[in-house]
Amino acid sequence: MLKIDPVESNRENSVFQLFFLLNNENQDIEVVEVEEIDFTEVKNRLEKGESVFITRKRKQKSEPILVASEETVEPWYFTHL
Repeated sequence: MLKIDPVESNRENSVFQLFFLLNNENQDIEVVEVEEIDFTEVKNRLEKGESVFITRKRKQKSEPILVASEETVEPWYFTHL
């Protein structure tokens, strides 16, 4: 199940997306959009056995997509502190 925090997702200036991969039977994902990352919350989630993926929110573009000539970098995420 994918949960998106409606209060946070309505912010116009949100720049970070945090994906919390919950440590439960359904392996739910919680998505939160924030302007600043609360690393205390990230630490608490990791201590509960969850994984955390942090990325910048990309702005929608109406321009054509260009193909990169370099190899794409894999996204990173925390599994332990």
